[in-house]
Amino acid sequence: MKQSSSIVTIFSEFLAGYPRHFGLLFLLVVVEGAVAAMSVLAIVPMADFLIDPSLVKPGRITQVVLAGIAALGWTPNFWLLGLLFAATNLLKGTLEVAIRYSILRIKYAVVRGLFGDALVAFFKARWEFFSGSEQGRLLNTMNKELNIIGDTLGHLATMFAQVIQLGIYLAVPLLMNARLTLIALGLTALFGMPFMLLHRVSYRLGKRNTETANIEMGVLSEILGAAHLILGFGRQAQERDRYLSAFDQHVHVTLRSQTLGTAVTSFFKPLTMLAAVVAMGFAVQQHARISELAAVMWSLLASMPIIASLLQGNMTIINFLPSYEQLVSLRKKAAELEEVEGKRIFKRLEHGIELKAVNFTYPGRIQTLTNVNLNIRKGQMTALVGESGSGKSTVTDLILGLQIPEKGQVLIDGVPLGDWKQNSFRERIGYVPQDPLLFHASIRDNLLWSFAQAKEDDLWTALHLANADDFVKELPQDIDTIVGDRGIRLSGGQRQRIALARALLRKPELLILDEATSSLDSESERLIQKSIEHVAKDTTMLVVAHRLSTIAKADQVYVLKQGRVVEEGAFGVLSTRPGGVLSAMISAQQPLEPAQIKEAVL
Repeated sequence: MKQSSSIVTIFSEFLAGYPRHFGLLFLLVVVEGAVAAMSVLAIVPMADFLIDPSLVKPGRITQVVLAGIAALGWTPNFWLLGLLFAATNLLKGTLEVAIRYSILRIKYAVVRGLFGDALVAFFKARWEFFSGSEQGRLLNTMNKELNIIGDTLGHLATMFAQVIQLGIYLAVPLLMNARLTLIALGLTALFGMPFMLLHRVSYRLGKRNTETANIEMGVLSEILGAAHLILGFGRQAQERDRYLSAFDQHVHVTLRSQTLGTAVTSFFKPLTMLAAVVAMGFAVQQHARISELAAVMWSLLASMPIIASLLQGNMTIINFLPSYEQLVSLRKKAAELEEVEGKRIFKRLEHGIELKAVNFTYPGRIQTLTNVNLNIRKGQMTALVGESGSGKSTVTDLILGLQIPEKGQVLIDGVPLGDWKQNSFRERIGYVPQDPLLFHASIRDNLLWSFAQAKEDDLWTALHLANADDFVKELPQDIDTIVGDRGIRLSGGQRQRIALARALLRKPELLILDEATSSLDSESERLIQKSIEHVAKDTTMLVVAHRLSTIAKADQVYVLKQGRVVEEGAFGVLSTRPGGVLSAMISAQQPLEPAQIKEAVL
């Protein structure tokens, strides 16, 4: 009962969302139904002619057809009546193609709407939605389950059309021989009762099918993302087997799920034919008119497969419900984690950004930040340093509004971050993450992704500021060179410099560099450091640093340890403080002297 209510609710939602599409479908189905009725009735005069070519005692339907032929001045004969029968069926077939096209339009319009609505809902959510969701579940929902939903909506639209068709198809035999038709329908309902009991089985299989698809997609996504690591460790066979194991589990379920739907039609359709034949046998015993019996039989034989198809469609819809429920649950989760959206429009940074007594904890983990206070002043370079896990990247996420403090405030020019329209602030930020993701496009497109209004000179200026213009000019297609998936065709240093140019192109009010040189070679680090020093003259910067040489000219340094600020001040002061945390970190990163190297070798 609950499942039926869900289907009715879902169909009502789509009907309300796409009234024009369903209106056109309804019109086509009604016209097709009328033509279908004509094609059924057209068999009667042809049958009467075959039985009695003189047509001395024609039936009621034949009399109407003969009157129409006479009005046109034609003489009735077998070829004319046969052509009428063939023409009505040809027109019926043409309309069926139009109906199928209309159903496909509905399907893809709805799928497009679902994709768009889902992405809007997902990207309204905080970063916690993406970091806290299983990637396999997200990918499977967007890649596979939405297509299942689309196919099922096609079934829904088809069932909508078939119900109308069935009503028209059955209207003809009911008018011509009600008893025969009712017997056939009664037997069909009797034969169909056992199949209705399969609903729960279909739903369980559909739910399990979705779950195993999530697992399979998660494993595949993980393997492809870790291809470099897998090749480096020589674990290709192991990972292949891991994926195939997940694939086999999914196939085991989906085979049963898909076979069930096919079995319903395969077994039920012959039973509907049997119902029609049994009903026909009763009618023959009553000495009904042969020509009319032919029309009734033709109509019943056309109706019974539709009934079988409706039953299969119903099973398919029950099977699809878990896919739809998963999409709904993800959208609900995204809604629960929706970003707090203020009304203020951010245009420029006037004074700076401040974190006041901020506490933050990730779900299921110990407290990440405790009573953190820091101030990023306009026009200055502020640096965050500390060991891994000290909370540096969490601070940048809080400033970007990707996370919300459980206690304390993030203030932009003295105004709480939540009071600003989030994207109006983010669009004035340049962000360079530790792993600089580039899109599978040209360098030009990657730059314009940040600021579409940039002119050619702006692109090259940004590349120059990032010390990337020289190597870009040496590439085969210059700035139009395709960088590959995630920028794989470029070296790590080149990717980092393109990412920096992308951030600089929008002339940001705040430039955030999150461990921008931590994994680079010394030459790439030198070039990035040179860029940072040049940009720092005119830009407010927040630099999260692992290599402390990067922040040698920082105006303010905050040292984090286990989520607390344990030291703060100018780099020059902290770096020479006896017993200071920063000075100890600098000493630990000093290169070994020749004597130390010799001693280490010995």
